[in-house]
Amino acid sequence: MGVTYDNEKQMLVFDFEHDGVEDIVKLTGDGYQVEAFGKCFYYGYEFSEQVDSSVRSAFIKYVKFNDNLQDSPDLTQFIKKAVDNLHKKINLYDYNLVVMPESSSKVNQYMSRYIYRFAQPKLCHVRDILNPQIDEKLCASIRQQNVLVIDDVTTSGSTLNEILRTLRILNEDNEITIFSLIGRKDLMAEAV
Repeated sequence: MGVTYDNEKQMLVFDFEHDGVEDIVKLTGDGYQVEAFGKCFYYGYEFSEQVDSSVRSAFIKYVKFNDNLQDSPDLTQFIKKAVDNLHKKINLYDYNLVVMPESSSKVNQYMSRYIYRFAQPKLCHVRDILNPQIDEKLCASIRQQNVLVIDDVTTSGSTLNEILRTLRILNEDNEITIFSLIGRKDLMAEAV
């Protein structure tokens, strides 16, 4: 799946059949283990090294601030392909709890609905995990299940670090997978 940027037309160009050397984003591969948090793996797309800041900004704006996905069939197809790729890597049926940002973008909402195509996980928001008065049923779920954390765009990684710390306090052994539609796999390594 390739995404390039046409400078002349100032637009993103999606090619769902091919990868190319000019692609602005690439899949992180087989998963990056976030060593500080045990069985915790990061999957998602990251910018290629040759991409300049204006193209990065254009892509992030397109993903993060797109309020009408019906008018963006390329973005919905990109999300579907990304979640399908994630499923091939981790088997979404193994995850019963999905954590997502509180102020969910349309992209996060679409990703969570598309994940339901594979399984019917319990959905909770970041605020539910970080709340000092965390619900006992949620605690029990975290203690017993693998957790998938999703986000459309990962910027600093600080919220993810807080979520991971809290999840590890509640359960040292469950598997945690982070999936960001766009981000950098080394964010957690920098912030730990």
